[in-house]
Amino acid sequence: MIKDVKLTAEGLSCPDCSKKIEQALAAQKGVEEAKVIFTTGSIKVNFDDEVITLDNIKKIIKDFGYSV
Repeated sequence: MIKDVKLTAEGLSCPDCSKKIEQALAAQKGVEEAKVIFTTGSIKVNFDDEVITLDNIKKIIKDFGYSV
C-alpha cells in the first residue's frame, strides 16, 4: 500500500545535507518520491510499505546523523 508520511529531522540546516538525504531516500526501492526542505527540516516521503518500511526510512535519515 502506498503511504505518504511527513517527518522532521532535528537540526537539519544544510542544503547539501538535505539533498543527500533526499537522494538516498529516492534511490530506495519502494520510495516513489522524497522531498526534503532544509529550512524547516521537514521530510515528505511517498512509499510502498510492502517494499520498504517506515523504520527503514527513518534509519536512512538517522544514518546521516539526524534525529527523526
